[in-house]
Amino acid sequence: MATMILKATETCNSRCSYCDVVGKKSPRTSMSHEMLEIVFRRIGEFLAANPGDKMEIIWHGGEPLLLGADYFREAKRLQDLRCAGVADRISHTMQSNLIAFDDSFVEPLRALGVRSIGTSFDAEPGVRGGGRASDTEAYNRKFLKGVVSLERHGFSWGMIYVVTRRSLARPLDVFHQLTNLQLAGSISLNPVLLYGGQDRSLAVTPAELVEFLGAIFPTWWRQRARFPPFEPFRSYAENIVAGRTRFACVDSGACSFQHVNVAPDGAASQCGRASDWNLLPYGNVADRPLAEILRDPQRQELHRRYPVLREGECAGCRFWGLCHGGCPLDSWSAHGTFDHKSEWCEAKRGFIERYFEPVTGATWTPRAEEHS
Repeated sequence: MATMILKATETCNSRCSYCDVVGKKSPRTSMSHEMLEIVFRRIGEFLAANPGDKMEIIWHGGEPLLLGADYFREAKRLQDLRCAGVADRISHTMQSNLIAFDDSFVEPLRALGVRSIGTSFDAEPGVRGGGRASDTEAYNRKFLKGVVSLERHGFSWGMIYVVTRRSLARPLDVFHQLTNLQLAGSISLNPVLLYGGQDRSLAVTPAELVEFLGAIFPTWWRQRARFPPFEPFRSYAENIVAGRTRFACVDSGACSFQHVNVAPDGAASQCGRASDWNLLPYGNVADRPLAEILRDPQRQELHRRYPVLREGECAGCRFWGLCHGGCPLDSWSAHGTFDHKSEWCEAKRGFIERYFEPVTGATWTPRAEEHS
């Protein structure tokens, strides 16, 4: 399945202190209806030429709900117009902070097939919130109001919790605070990623992340049937205990030819982080078909990273099959090249060896194909 991260707007109604978009000097823009039509035309062309493929569209931003309900009605109209005969192979999800969600979005989002919305939450004062003062209390009230409306209309939702230095002193408090929200979807515990002009006092190290996850994991594991799925715990359980294969994009080793980010002006790049750093530009969807963009020669730079790592920094690591060196953009952030493993690989290794394997009694054994 190909994945399009559709950043139809860069405008946002929050000022999260760890967000790189907040500090951008460029004006915030939104995708015109004309460009949106081009996007759906390209998707229709791609799916018509590749009958065995599907397309996942992730509405992202900025804050996509600021586009307004009528924008998503227009998106459905353009999809019907430009993707006739292939629309059943298109799926839509969304990443939103939910503080603008209300009943007006229900009908147009359902019409597009959106059934689940990913969000993020942090009750720590000053980390998230609208306005220069980051009014966290007002933000939280709007967030919970959006959640109530979302659930009332039958949408599911999952959450990202960004682990910052403010989280480290109270891991179990954070855990219970999140589980008390009683969401039906999963919760992902992700380390804060800082670069550029963000508040460096929020940064955590891989070793600190290990201790944070390790303090939570035994409680989650013992009562996992009553708690929502937590990442990365669920993925490790499926891969290590159940023997299945389930990876986020950062660990899959397979993002090279499957992902494309489309900015409001139609500029294509590898992903949101690549776009923010002006890396791996693939031209504009107005000028290039999606099939050509997904085969852009620059993608080989990512693809060749994996044999380089397996013969170098990751040689002999028994966790290669769980990590694949991590996100290539982590390597770029630290080294200015894609040819290094992510610094967060050490957090994965530390957590599995010190907490996951001892608590569960399961041991990760590399599969035969990982050595080929």
